[in-house]
Amino acid sequence: MFGIYELTKTDPKSLQERALKLSEEAGELAQAVLSVTNAPGSAYKNHSIDDVREEAVDAAIVALSLLAHTTETREEFENELHRLMIGKCAKWSEKISPGKTYRSRGSSAGMLVSAATAIRT
Repeated sequence: MFGIYELTKTDPKSLQERALKLSEEAGELAQAVLSVTNAPGSAYKNHSIDDVREEAVDAAIVALSLLAHTTETREEFENELHRLMIGKCAKWSEKISPGKTYRSRGSSAGMLVSAATAIRT
């Protein structure tokens, strides 16, 4: 998936360094969101919705790198991502809409919407 597993295994950062990097990226995302929503004291940063998207992707890449760091093979990484995304999306779905199942586009099997499903294909 976008070479994240391979890049992670090539990058010498430790698990702790990756976690700290995720905090940094989350902070940058928060700054962009605060600017876009005109939160007091942040309008001078002049971020756009494109900046929010870019920072969200940066945070997602680092989060996926953390997951990849904890696995031994690309297959294990992809399987764990799929398993965790399905479980976490199901939990989120149940929390916001008890009893309702969200289906991925074009799916007749009733799978929950998840990034992992899209990534695996």
